[in-house]
Amino acid sequence: MRRWLAAASSALAHVADRPTLWVPGALAWVASVGWMPFVAAVARVPTQSELTYFGAGMQTSGLWPLNLVLIAAGAVAVATLGVGLVAVGNAALDALLGDRPFAPADAGRRFVTSFIGALPVALVVFVLLIATIAVAPAEFNRPQGDPGPVLRTLGRLMPLLVLGAVVVVSSAALAGLAGRAAIEAGSVAGGLACLPSMIRRAGSPGAVHTAVTAVVGIVFLVLSGILVHVLWAPIGAGLVAGGEIDATGGLLLVGFVAIWLCLVLAGGALHAWGSATWSALLHQRAMAAPPGRSQEAPIDR
Repeated sequence: MRRWLAAASSALAHVADRPTLWVPGALAWVASVGWMPFVAAVARVPTQSELTYFGAGMQTSGLWPLNLVLIAAGAVAVATLGVGLVAVGNAALDALLGDRPFAPADAGRRFVTSFIGALPVALVVFVLLIATIAVAPAEFNRPQGDPGPVLRTLGRLMPLLVLGAVVVVSSAALAGLAGRAAIEAGSVAGGLACLPSMIRRAGSPGAVHTAVTAVVGIVFLVLSGILVHVLWAPIGAGLVAGGEIDATGGLLLVGFVAIWLCLVLAGGALHAWGSATWSALLHQRAMAAPPGRSQEAPIDR
């Protein structure tokens, strides 16, 4: 625990003193999970009748199940683009942390390892989709009562949702380590071969860091979602009521965009802190040394 605390504190000081790290971190954060608070606040939640109509229309369509395949293909394309943006952001962050020029080849290695790490997540999503198709129609066709069909469906899928969360966190951590190993080895194959040794190098502090970053990231997402929802509520109500934005609504919109950009930078700083802590743990060095001391001072085990 002392080793993780030393690495995390030195990484925090290092990231706080280098705002340039926040921008690539923001790109990786937005492309991975940072879009969720914005979409949850701005997008209109479909009603129960709309969900029922959509599901029934999908199943009764002459394109079934081709329409489902097309939707899944679009989702895969969007997810692949997101993985690519995350890879570019993480490669740029690695270059800044290592004080070296950005190399497109490193972004490519990050992309391949991230794509491999996303395969278990895709499998979990596929299983959740199949389970939802099997469970949701029965819940929506049951007599109305409390809780509603959406909550009943989520309740029946809860074990799979918990498993999916564990898989997402574990896959993200392993993909990040594999990407770092691939950059150090100079190839994806070499990085995957070195992954077990890198996991041993991280040790238990690496597991602690994975858990802490997951918890802190979820808390930050929830708080960001609440703040964005509160800020968007009067703007959305004005759009629904009048369909136009007046001077007051314009000022609210400007404030909303400004605060959203601040949240994006904060998420980028959080992502950069997590990456810098991994660097400190893996390379056994302090990320920010006091004046007069070497930047490579080893961290106390």
